[in-house]
Amino acid sequence: MKKNKLAVIGVGSAGILSLCHFLSNMDETWEITSIHNPSKKIQGIGESSNPALLSALEKGLGFNLVEDLGKLNGTLKFGTKYIDWRSHEFVNPLLGGSMAIHFDTHSLYSFAMDRLISRWGNKFKIIKGNVNKLENNEDEVKLKIDNTYHSFDFVIDCGGTPKSFKDYKMVEPLLNTCLVHNTDPSSEPELKHTGHIATKNGWVFRVPLKTRTSYGYMYNTTITPDKEAKKNFSDTIGVPVKDLQKIKYKFKPYYTEKALKGRVLKNGNAVAFFEPMFANSLFIYDNVNRHFWDYLVGNNRNIDIVNERIEGVASSTLSLIAFHYLDGSTYSTKFWRQAKKWGKKETQKSNIMEYHNHILDRVNKNSDWVNIHDYGFTAYSFALLARNLGYD
Repeated sequence: MKKNKLAVIGVGSAGILSLCHFLSNMDETWEITSIHNPSKKIQGIGESSNPALLSALEKGLGFNLVEDLGKLNGTLKFGTKYIDWRSHEFVNPLLGGSMAIHFDTHSLYSFAMDRLISRWGNKFKIIKGNVNKLENNEDEVKLKIDNTYHSFDFVIDCGGTPKSFKDYKMVEPLLNTCLVHNTDPSSEPELKHTGHIATKNGWVFRVPLKTRTSYGYMYNTTITPDKEAKKNFSDTIGVPVKDLQKIKYKFKPYYTEKALKGRVLKNGNAVAFFEPMFANSLFIYDNVNRHFWDYLVGNNRNIDIVNERIEGVASSTLSLIAFHYLDGSTYSTKFWRQAKKWGKKETQKSNIMEYHNHILDRVNKNSDWVNIHDYGFTAYSFALLARNLGYD
């Protein structure tokens, strides 16, 4: 029997999520291949996740929270704790009382590859090497991996940030730089929640792992010079500037208008990147996979509809990020004044404020609103977030 062949390029979080999703949801007529270069550097940052990732790991890897969490240097996550965004600290819980995890990106790769091999047998293949050429043909996708050509029916490209931004929408950046520091491996995690800490020139994410905590300072170099940002970061996490790890990432926000072209789907940073607030990237990646699954085996065989839906997920995620910035933070500084303007400008491009008013009206009338779901949140969670942010 001829197998349908699907390849996934890359083994970062998006690549692992895609492998788990399609191995567990496609029948035995499909063969799934992971293509990656083991020597390619994986970002050594602790990552916050969402319930969708945990579900994918459980289905794809047979992941067991009790037995396997430590193998990812992971901790349980019950929500996102916001500090200094408002006069009171608050925790935005996960949907419906569910949970997620924090995990180490290096550990996820080695753990996942071993599990996928043992769990899926001949349904799962691995090709190690660099993809030097991709030919998106009418009846197949040909990949040149090192010096050898391989053919697939479909390919999911989780190969990272695009080299060209053709077919992408560039977003006006509020943030464009991240400084990273990881605490000593002998340290204990400081909280069970992902931390989002507002500072005068930006904000800090905090991801507690089992043996260390990852911090990232998000700021805009057109507003805050690097020297000032490092001092601000140092003061926030209590680490002298001279001891900060020299890890810095420059980025620009974007999302694609054409995630699916021919037989090739973009996912991971190839489909969108905004900023790390509330693990929004994993929410996008999971939805991309779901829409592509529906295209392959479901009722939707229209590429334009797939792209419209994926673009809608990305744009609504951007609106939800902007929703957080509408009232700034406890700091009255140039960055937060700009953040409020940016938040207002981005939310005006969507119907998120109408959605907020609709939910608030339903809540006040105590009417049937609990089943409403949009912007990646249930109505209850969205109403709770709006209340914590002081918008009600």
